[in-house]
Amino acid sequence: MSPARTTAGAPISSIGRGIAVLGCFNERRRALTLSELSEKSLLPMSSTHRVVAELVAGGFLVRGSDRRYRIGTRVWSIGQLAPVSDQLRHRALPTLARLYEETGENITLAVLDRGQALYVDRIGGERSVHTASRAGGHLPLHTTGVGKVLLAWQSPEAIEKYLSRPLSRTTPYSIVDPVKLKTELVETKTRGYAVARQESTAGNGSVAVPILRGGRCVAAVGVVAHLTHMDIPRLVEVLQQAADSIRKELEDDH
Repeated sequence: MSPARTTAGAPISSIGRGIAVLGCFNERRRALTLSELSEKSLLPMSSTHRVVAELVAGGFLVRGSDRRYRIGTRVWSIGQLAPVSDQLRHRALPTLARLYEETGENITLAVLDRGQALYVDRIGGERSVHTASRAGGHLPLHTTGVGKVLLAWQSPEAIEKYLSRPLSRTTPYSIVDPVKLKTELVETKTRGYAVARQESTAGNGSVAVPILRGGRCVAAVGVVAHLTHMDIPRLVEVLQQAADSIRKELEDDH
């Protein structure tokens, strides 16, 4: 539930104001001044000053010598307690490492989070291509292999809701036509894997499969590679083996 807001859009409660300030940060905005925080959170400067001071005192924000604020380690420490980090990432890591050694390409693990693909982990190295994904970051569902998997396994109502919103075009190859995207989602679920070609990063493609528990997609694992390295049948085979391994690791917890 979103925090209660005034008619001007500013949060009313103290917790809501803290959430609004922390929500100003993302992968592109990692360091912000007090005035920038005030502007983006829709809070008056006086309120922003009080909230930021409390967040700094609690370790949720840190103030640099450049007078800009950044996310503090307290946020990271608490985030590690979330099931998506504590259980899924821990259990999947050995399999992801083996998958990287076998393919030499970027390996991604993602879950659905507020209508986007949240990258729980990413493994890459000198042999792998540059990608837009990073651990802890979000990317649109319709432009990535893991995202398409996460979307394809949602309920018909959830898919229709996603398709009803404006779809961002990350590259000229991003699929933003809802009819075409819906057709691809049906094909993805039917064949059991998703393919994205230059839809998130020029020159790169991705293949991804679901990690299923009780018929429900709890996460997606994928490989991101240059288009010239996309041996789809081989990648699907090793990804399905990895997904099965991760599923068994998760079941061992219960």
